[in-house]
Amino acid sequence: MSFWGSGCGKLILFGEHAVVYGHPAIAVGLSKETQVILDPRPGPTQIIDAPFRDERLNELIQKALPAQGLAVRIRSDLPTGRGMGSSAALCVALIRARAAYEERSLSFEEIHQQGFELEAVFHGTPSGIDHAVAAAGGAIFYRKDAEIELLEMPALQAVVLDSGQVGNTAELVAAVAEQRPYIDGALNQLGELTSIARTHLDDPEMLGDLMIEAHALLKLLGVSTQALDELVALSMRHGALGAKLSGAGGGGVVIALAPEDPNGLLQAALHRGIQAFPCTLPRP
Repeated sequence: MSFWGSGCGKLILFGEHAVVYGHPAIAVGLSKETQVILDPRPGPTQIIDAPFRDERLNELIQKALPAQGLAVRIRSDLPTGRGMGSSAALCVALIRARAAYEERSLSFEEIHQQGFELEAVFHGTPSGIDHAVAAAGGAIFYRKDAEIELLEMPALQAVVLDSGQVGNTAELVAAVAEQRPYIDGALNQLGELTSIARTHLDDPEMLGDLMIEAHALLKLLGVSTQALDELVALSMRHGALGAKLSGAGGGGVVIALAPEDPNGLLQAALHRGIQAFPCTLPRP
């Protein structure tokens, strides 16, 4: 018998970097996810199939699962290093798979707390927003040390465009920290945009305008790149209501709030060799 667990990826709509300093953020779940399958076996617990292998993955398995008796398979359609919550999705999938193996049911709060402990393997001191979304799906309003709020949000058509660059979250967070207090005004404005967006989740045009403002502020923080800026510009030229980098920056993806028909933007991306995919936000 196999025991399964899954965790979904995420996109941050508003509040990246500012969330580290107590400001709110809004994040949404993606249909892309990571699955963990556990099969009982004699001997030490061992990974038999995974999309990547490194010491952090080995450490995570040792921390998340019993030392004996399991074969571990990991499947994922989430790209790594793109700010889409791949490590958090893996952590949540492991937590759920172990709970299934041990015939336990877990509350959201339990999954979230255990997620903090596991994701520290990848991010040292995670904000918590990634594994909150990986566990909850949907849309959340998140603030450090405050209760997570699930948001009612109508389905929005979006396009995700991949810069092809890998961002290092820890390095980018540290680089922003080194600029304080000079950039605190920009961090405050990012927090204010998040609060405004929360009250306009049913207004795509307003959200698009706020996304453009947010990207400009993230650019001011130094976390955008030329490639990300060009993807934002490409999106706007092909009918997006708004676009911004999503995640820590330094690479990763741009999320574009698309018009009703996103094919023009998708074709433009394809023509330029840019990986892009349409999605509906948030994941139910």
